[in-house]
Amino acid sequence: DSTHITYGVATLGFATPAIQVEGSVFTGREPNEERWGIETPRFDSWSLRGTWNPSPSLAMQVSHGFLKEPEAFHPGENEHRTTASVHWNNGRGLSATGAFSAKNRDPGATLTAWLAELNWNIDDHHTLFGRIENVKNDELFPDHDDPLHDVPFRVSKFQAGYAYRLPISGPLNLALGGSIAAFDKPRALDAAYGRNPIGATVFARLSIGH
Repeated sequence: DSTHITYGVATLGFATPAIQVEGSVFTGREPNEERWGIETPRFDSWSLRGTWNPSPSLAMQVSHGFLKEPEAFHPGENEHRTTASVHWNNGRGLSATGAFSAKNRDPGATLTAWLAELNWNIDDHHTLFGRIENVKNDELFPDHDDPLHDVPFRVSKFQAGYAYRLPISGPLNLALGGSIAAFDKPRALDAAYGRNPIGATVFARLSIGH
């Protein structure tokens, strides 16, 4: 999302060991293509975030934000964005996350999405992971002249993968792995994306620490 590179952000927060509350004001409109120039901050948008850690193994958060005309191609259209998530980690290699988001265009429709993911570090070398995503998206056809441009479609993604970690030296680690993904989508997307699209990924990740 382009709002993370807007010019001008001010944040104020309060934190305890279990609770954190933050508020920010910033510029909602994405910057222009002249990224080397510095634009005047507008501070016309805001966001609120709250985090609660009831135990060392559990973290929950909610957030809401108002963005003033974030998209240059949609002048006069504001957005309200809401997120909520829960993360659990048993401290022994097993972790899970559930998350929900809603993007309400004003004027316009509300687009929602959710995900659930699981990560299992079986031992010092082997990791299994899986993820399910369900997203309602109206940006699947970027051509503004396409009749399906701005038409929302709900798409699901099912992904599973494996990684093998190799200690290199000291805190350095190298992980080699891959994943495969399948999708569930409306038939109206077949012509552009294929009837049964499948995705595959291979990766190498260098990290420091455990």
